[in-house]
Amino acid sequence: MSNILAWVEGLVGPWLPTFLLVLFTTLLILNVFEGRPKNFPPGMMILPVVGSLLSMPFGPSVEMLRGLRKKYGDIASFAIFGNRVVMVSGPKLIKETFSSKSTANHPDLLFGSARNIMITNGRTPNIGIIATNGQLWQEQQRFFLRHLSGLGFGKSSYESLTTDEIAEFIDVLVKEGGRPIEMSHLFHRSVINVLWALVMGKRYPYNHARFNEMVEDFFVPADFNPLSPDQHIPHIFKVIEYIPTHRNGLKSLKKVCSFIKEEIKEFMTNEELKNGDNFTALYLKEIEKKENPNFNLDMMEGVIVDMFIAGMEPTSSTLTTAMYLLAKHPHVQRRVHEELDEVVGKERCPSFYDMESLPYVQATIQEVQRAFNLPKFSLPHITNEDCKIGGYDIPKGTWLLTNLDDSHKNPEYWKNSNEFDPQNFLDENGKYKWNNAFMPFGTGKRICTGEQVAKQTLFLFFTHMMQKFNVTLVKEHSPIDDTSPLFTRPPRYTASFTCRSTCD
Repeated sequence: MSNILAWVEGLVGPWLPTFLLVLFTTLLILNVFEGRPKNFPPGMMILPVVGSLLSMPFGPSVEMLRGLRKKYGDIASFAIFGNRVVMVSGPKLIKETFSSKSTANHPDLLFGSARNIMITNGRTPNIGIIATNGQLWQEQQRFFLRHLSGLGFGKSSYESLTTDEIAEFIDVLVKEGGRPIEMSHLFHRSVINVLWALVMGKRYPYNHARFNEMVEDFFVPADFNPLSPDQHIPHIFKVIEYIPTHRNGLKSLKKVCSFIKEEIKEFMTNEELKNGDNFTALYLKEIEKKENPNFNLDMMEGVIVDMFIAGMEPTSSTLTTAMYLLAKHPHVQRRVHEELDEVVGKERCPSFYDMESLPYVQATIQEVQRAFNLPKFSLPHITNEDCKIGGYDIPKGTWLLTNLDDSHKNPEYWKNSNEFDPQNFLDENGKYKWNNAFMPFGTGKRICTGEQVAKQTLFLFFTHMMQKFNVTLVKEHSPIDDTSPLFTRPPRYTASFTCRSTCD
């Protein structure tokens, strides 16, 4: 208990007694004093009020979550204050669980609440795709996916947009002449520019100061860990700006939301962009129909923010890690070069249509995703009705975690689970082989909306760079950071890119 008090005191300082009184009263009113229900999955001790926090005052660590999996198997539980949490492991049970309508909702998360307030000034409780549920989510999800094809996604027009950005990015690297490059932010601007062209119908030059500032704010690590105890205090978002540990994250989020608001305002005065082939133009036309009040400016801003959050950081971090792993494993890099030279050659650029003819390249990209293991758990889900999972009774309102960490690292599912080895995705004849345990974008009804955009962007960036360059590790500042319970952070390192003959 002393650990919990110390943690809370660090958040609220001299207001600790008042905070504890208000918290206790709130929890009492909301009736969150229950412990473990009958036939609930096994796991940590769950006490009234505090849940399992006596054993994990700062929330669950990655070691604790892995320990629960090892001890209890495919389904295990704990609680944070009044929120019971069930961790679901094993590809079969994961896919069975998250294909159900009863598990398709997301809980109200601190990040989503803060973002909604910033965008709508408190007018709308839930906006976007990530923070909405039920019919509201289905409408926005369907609109986004339906219009992807209308924007040329999966066709030559979207590929041309992406490769134009990649060509400029490669020119920048060529001009460096093989000098060491700090890799932390290398891909950010280019990846965002691809998305910006898709969403807004334009791109920014690399020296655009305001855009570059926004880019950096998008990638400031904000502590919005949904398993942190403070995120489970009822209505915490109303006082979040007074919590020191969240100030930097909120500051960055405000800048991003403000930038997007200004861009939309400017967009609406530009007839060429409004009549162009981009997501914002399509959404505005849907609003103008006035057929559905759920399509409005607040919702559009929320969807756009979600698109960038879901599409930018994962793609950029995966590319950063891919260059690191290829530099650390030159034999893999060499085989990637050989396959690209053999299939694509040196006279033309790789295309997304080449993927099926590039089994080793495809296996390498997916092995980067598996070994990097960016999302250890997808965003939490919450049951919208009483249901059964793995033979256990799960009450309505229970949080659910998808244990992707286990699916991607368990030797039961992989030839070489603890190594970076593209053979994990190849059969004995060297042909590409899908593995059902591989779920980098989650699974089920709430699988990542930007999955297809991210896959195509990742493939094109990776293949174009490998066709043009040899990458060499110059200095490793810090390796892949596996300490966070939810996300793996990319390594910090310096690398050099030297031209192959195709740079000419």
